[in-house]
Amino acid sequence: MHAAAEYIREAIRRGQYGEALAQWNDYARQLRHATEAGTLAPDQMEEARRLYEWARPLLLGGRAQLRQRVRELEVAAAYRQCPEKRPSRIDARL
Repeated sequence: MHAAAEYIREAIRRGQYGEALAQWNDYARQLRHATEAGTLAPDQMEEARRLYEWARPLLLGGRAQLRQRVRELEVAAAYRQCPEKRPSRIDARL
């Protein structure tokens, strides 16, 4: 299961949250089956705990950023315009 945990980490690092979620669900099923079969080793549970503790703050931060972007788009839609891009600091005067 180590490869699955690393794959989830990589998907999160790349910002591919849908892929990470699908892999997490598969990983959780594997853990559940191992638990039900009585074959889950303590180091496997520890690995899952470490993955969760590593991923949680990153995912919460990503969710907060996405919520902020949705709010910006809602405001822009209310005014029927796209959110402004930050102005360039380059002065194009000749």
